[in-house]
Amino acid sequence: MPDTSRFDSLLSAKGLRLTRQRQAVVDAMLDAKGSFTAQELHDKLRADHSGVGLTTVYRTLEILSEGGAVERVHGLNHCEAFVVAGQHHSHTIVCSRCGSASELLDCGCDELVEAAARETGFRIDDHVIQLSGICKSCAVKERAARS
Repeated sequence: MPDTSRFDSLLSAKGLRLTRQRQAVVDAMLDAKGSFTAQELHDKLRADHSGVGLTTVYRTLEILSEGGAVERVHGLNHCEAFVVAGQHHSHTIVCSRCGSASELLDCGCDELVEAAARETGFRIDDHVIQLSGICKSCAVKERAARS
């Protein structure tokens, strides 16, 4: 069973408990292979007969997103999707075919951030980068389909 203590801590900080329904959302997130939408989580939970409503899924994802435990990404068909965030600052690479996601820990954009701060006078607190492309598995399938 994966450690869900960081999700529980985020909810507690908001004065909320990790209820059975929220635990089901967290478990479904952790089971997801790559990016996922709120609707996809809800569909999985409905199929599992968990009784979790779509509103609970959205609210849980919103709270976890605000706390940095999940990241919003552009998923398949450029729809809003989510990925479980790593423990460290990272950026996301999402496959535009299958929705699989990977983390990029070193974005190498420190100089860009510093230059933007100097040029604009902003104090830059955060940045988000998402790369999209085709994962190795989908690229192999694509080459095989062309053969």
